[in-house]
Amino acid sequence: MFQQLAGETFWTRSIAAEFQGELLPNASHNAVSSDSTANPPYFFLLQKWLQFCDSNHTKCHRRREKEKFWPTRVIFVGNPNKLTLVEERLQGEDYLALSHCWGVLTKEEKNRFCTTRKNHRDRLQGFSYDELPKTFQHAVQVTRALQKQYLWIDALCIIQGNDGDWGTQAKAMADIFACAYCTIAASSARGWGDGFLSPQTDPPGIGALITPSTLTCKYDFNKDVDEGALMERAWVLQERVLSRRIIHFTAAHTYCECGDGVLCEQLTKLSPPYGKQFFILDPTFPSRLTESGPIRTADFVRFLFKKYSASHLTFGTDRDVAIDSLVERMAQVLETEVRYGIFDCFRSSLLLWKRSQEDKTPRISYGNRTVPSWSWMAYSGGIDFLSDIKQNLMVPSRVDLGFANDGKALDVKVRRFGKNCRVEQQAEGHVIVNGAEEVGCIWFDVADRVEFKHCVAVGMDKRDKKKDPRKTYYILVVWKKEGGVEYERLGVGKVEAQYVSRDGDAGTLW
Repeated sequence: MFQQLAGETFWTRSIAAEFQGELLPNASHNAVSSDSTANPPYFFLLQKWLQFCDSNHTKCHRRREKEKFWPTRVIFVGNPNKLTLVEERLQGEDYLALSHCWGVLTKEEKNRFCTTRKNHRDRLQGFSYDELPKTFQHAVQVTRALQKQYLWIDALCIIQGNDGDWGTQAKAMADIFACAYCTIAASSARGWGDGFLSPQTDPPGIGALITPSTLTCKYDFNKDVDEGALMERAWVLQERVLSRRIIHFTAAHTYCECGDGVLCEQLTKLSPPYGKQFFILDPTFPSRLTESGPIRTADFVRFLFKKYSASHLTFGTDRDVAIDSLVERMAQVLETEVRYGIFDCFRSSLLLWKRSQEDKTPRISYGNRTVPSWSWMAYSGGIDFLSDIKQNLMVPSRVDLGFANDGKALDVKVRRFGKNCRVEQQAEGHVIVNGAEEVGCIWFDVADRVEFKHCVAVGMDKRDKKKDPRKTYYILVVWKKEGGVEYERLGVGKVEAQYVSRDGDAGTLW
């Protein structure tokens, strides 16, 4: 059986035989035939999923180099009478992590539910389960049901507020999710008050008889998970990719995701194709990037950034932070430098981004931080990329296009457009016109910032002959600041080489 997932085909198969030996001798048919996601039989099946993964999927085990990692704080849930915030570094223990939507919270709700400097010391002594919102209560239930004693929830384990420690804890987010025994994904909850465990699921899931004739998953993983409310959050992309395994609690169904594939609650396995989802399900992400060639790796990088850029952030200034740990791990594996979402090994391809949304708002104001204009992180909203990934670009030398030593700018060679060229606006962008002939096109980053004087050649199609005057240059349109040799990006485009100057001036692109 095949199922379409995010533009790719997953194949499904029953693995009932693999589980029957473990599941059926220990439970009657009725014990695993429950329509409730809050019943012991349901949790019994989840335990078996994880135990089976522990026993059979070597790569899903905790990474050896991170065995000594432990979050700064976790919640001890092993005492049925109270919860305790723990700051002790524990060895040989497991913890679960919650991935969830914050929703819209009042100031009073934040003060009541979050850990702050005001209640931090009190929570080290213990606090009540009843003090928590429903989504957090359900996470505690799942942790206990899976026979684990420690749980990590950002709102409780990071001290919130202006005087909190979010700034330092954000840097540990990658390790927190990568080293968790399992991530609980509250996919069906849009806020803390919703919860994700239902007393009755409709249509029934685990109620299916454990026979080969019924083991076909009739639910849509793509719709339930990838298009669900939780995956609309930008922070969650990093949490999902770095988690070695996840239990997705959706409104319609429950799925267990690990490096071996996706298992639904009807014991049907969805195995990923050798494509983008193959990388996302990597339990030791991003090690699988080393198993693919540069074309497939670059394709995944662009896919990842497009998906991330279209996701929601409560605070726009988190755009450069919410994916930082993920990107740094990728850079280490690719053995390349990365700055503001641009990998040096793919710099030409990744610099050719364009804003995909119609409402092109001004740049994000990062306050004391600086995000350069050449980075897609400088703006909110989704992005796309100009050149087709299969198009093999000939790139300029590092002298004409490379990272500057200051860590924020690009060293570039700046050219001028031809004197007789002009731009004309069309429905989907601007075209470059010479006389009556269209010789190129431009997509400006902001609607009211249209200037047509200077550009930086980022690449050329290798299929074009070098001496052909009609060869295509892929370009960044830039604006020269007053005085000096500093420039800012205004947009991206492509143009026939004969309509830009052959020589150029050294400049710095901020």
